[in-house]
Amino acid sequence: EMRITTKVDDLTLAYVPDRPAHDDQPAWISPWPALSGVAGEMILERGGIQFRNVRGQYEGVQLSKVQAGIKELGPAGVLVLDGQGHGPLNELLKFVNASPVGGWAAQALVHAQGDGPAELKLSLNLPLADPKSGSTKGSVGLLGNQLRWSPELPALTHLQGSIDFTQRSVTLNQLRAKLLGSDTQLEGGWQADSGLQLVARGSVSAQGLRQATEWPEVARVAQALQGQTSYRLVIGTAHGRPEISLTSSGQGMSSDLPPPLNKATDAAWSLRLQTLVTAPELATERASRDTLRLTLGSQLQALYVRDLSGPSPRVLRGQIAVGEGAARTWVSSVGAAGAAVSPSAVSAHVTVPNIDLDAWRALAAVAPASAPPASPPQETVASYAPTSVSLQANELTLASRKFSKVVAQVTREDDIWRAKVDADQINGWLTYQVSPALPSGQVVVRLSRLNLPQGATAQGDAEVPSKPPQPERLPSLDIVIEDLAWRGKKLGRLELESTSMAGSSEALGEWRLSRLLLSTPEARLSASGQWGAADASDKADARRVLLDFKLELSDSGALVERLGLGRTIRGGKGLMSGQLAWAGSPLSLELGLITGQMNVAIDSGQFLKAEPGAARLLSVLSLQSLPRRLVLDFRDVFQEGFAFDGITGDVKLAQGVAITNNLRMRGVQAVVLMEGQADLQRETQDLRVVVVPELNAGTASLAYAVINPALGLGTFMAQMFLRKPLAQASTREFHITGTWADPQVSKVEYHADSTSGPPAPAASSSEGAMR
Repeated sequence: EMRITTKVDDLTLAYVPDRPAHDDQPAWISPWPALSGVAGEMILERGGIQFRNVRGQYEGVQLSKVQAGIKELGPAGVLVLDGQGHGPLNELLKFVNASPVGGWAAQALVHAQGDGPAELKLSLNLPLADPKSGSTKGSVGLLGNQLRWSPELPALTHLQGSIDFTQRSVTLNQLRAKLLGSDTQLEGGWQADSGLQLVARGSVSAQGLRQATEWPEVARVAQALQGQTSYRLVIGTAHGRPEISLTSSGQGMSSDLPPPLNKATDAAWSLRLQTLVTAPELATERASRDTLRLTLGSQLQALYVRDLSGPSPRVLRGQIAVGEGAARTWVSSVGAAGAAVSPSAVSAHVTVPNIDLDAWRALAAVAPASAPPASPPQETVASYAPTSVSLQANELTLASRKFSKVVAQVTREDDIWRAKVDADQINGWLTYQVSPALPSGQVVVRLSRLNLPQGATAQGDAEVPSKPPQPERLPSLDIVIEDLAWRGKKLGRLELESTSMAGSSEALGEWRLSRLLLSTPEARLSASGQWGAADASDKADARRVLLDFKLELSDSGALVERLGLGRTIRGGKGLMSGQLAWAGSPLSLELGLITGQMNVAIDSGQFLKAEPGAARLLSVLSLQSLPRRLVLDFRDVFQEGFAFDGITGDVKLAQGVAITNNLRMRGVQAVVLMEGQADLQRETQDLRVVVVPELNAGTASLAYAVINPALGLGTFMAQMFLRKPLAQASTREFHITGTWADPQVSKVEYHADSTSGPPAPAASSSEGAMR
């Protein structure tokens, strides 16, 4: 009889050690992790070995009260171990996964991450000759922990209960937790015969979904949800891969998403999200593919085939259907096997009565409530987006404009998006490309017609124009539109070419408009310019547009009528040219921001009789608001339409205010000289008008003399009357103020030595007073 008792300290104990190669037996690597820092009592007695009251650790797991031993050392010996431990849950999970328990549980916990303290109980009974045939029993006690089953799933918080395991099963024992802020219950586990099946039941709120940082797109959509609904989540494994099935009736939760995904609180929309692992060719292999399917009522169907060989699933191909008609067609064509899914692409089919793309774009711009700490790679999220979209809609809203009877097809090939569209208002195609050589992108447009409707939101009887976006960069453009119309006005053929000059990482670069040509039978507008910043540090909203333009007129009257201003002028050909500038982007043209200058030279036309304000500023220039009867009768000159041989002058623009001091209209019956200003935004004027009727040898030179814009009208008139005093006798001067729709006219006495603004009014403009 032999007995040796000794104390051990800082011992490394491989209770199931590796086995070296022997004779024809290969080496064997033990799956059971060794313990370190072992301290306690070791007893050698008779033919066995015992460890009593042992303490030790495996990484961060502290083991205590360990009783272990082998009663009879030899081929028939059996290791018996019983102990308990405590430590961070994440370290306990490492211990479980490093041991055969992880394999017995089909690696269900291999990606799990935990937080907070937990407890471990472990009992082993392992024959030395064949450890695989042994038995084990244990549990992991949870004390309000957090557990994330896999990186793509939300964390379970306030987790309480235990996970019990043997060599043939893993069981969730009265497990309770919170998922996305709401209570949930978990049951099930792993069985050697049936595999893994975990079931979670509970409810989820819209507020909780907004915090789902693992699913940024779900968190974004949840901004438009309200209320809460119940759900059932089943997690299983097949061929070494997890499978999930999520179902919910949707009742109790409302949706303010744009149609067709808007929903009332009490409406039931069956939600089902399911993954199905594809069996590998060899039973010994781990599956490398699965199918993900999403169904939302009768409005949305989606199916993806995914590659599982990488660190996260990657979409190989997929198909999406939106709208009741598209979903019904899709379901019947795809079937259970997903045969209709095209290879190497994700296609979407949208068939809806109405779709508001502005609302969907606004939703895409909404940031989730908080950024995910470890969000999926952007390319992984993007792989679920469609690479081709077919759309049919009775009405489509884009940029606050409505298009009817829309049929469109959009596809993406590498870095190029292509679109073909046909509607009542548009027909043609376009492409958009972004590449390292084109960091700001390039847009090519070829349209046979484009009729841009009113871009506004109705508010009672008024319409409020939509505010254009303020981009940091604009793409290069190559646009040809054969028949362009805007708000029902036919503008003719448009050609536009521009180049985006990419800047450094700090600078925004420059956008150059090399060609803008808009041509109709009556006129031809050409322009070029640029959009850039004075300094590289300037922001997008501090940059300016500079535009050189030339408007060649062959029939001014026909052009004005084409623009919807009515028959307010007849004939008139000539040229308007100059330079305009404004702060902001080329998409933010506002009258109150425009500065610049232009020159006007128009010949052979006539202002036609029209009501004041009918053609806005043209009704002011026609001077029909002058009194009918003064000392001279202007009824034939202006009231029935002033016929002019030419209109010339220079106009400056300052923050939307047009200023001139040398505008001249000459005709057979009179010469009209004008200076002052007109506010293009407020539609008001403050003008000094000089009329010299009945041209003769003494006054004809007024029609052709050069008026120096640096000196102005007053100096010119004073110098002219000094040389030709007879001209002063028939000259009349007026002061025009008020709005374009209701101009106020006052006759003033002219003084030849006046070189400043108009003198004080001498009489009222009312017809009765003048009579």
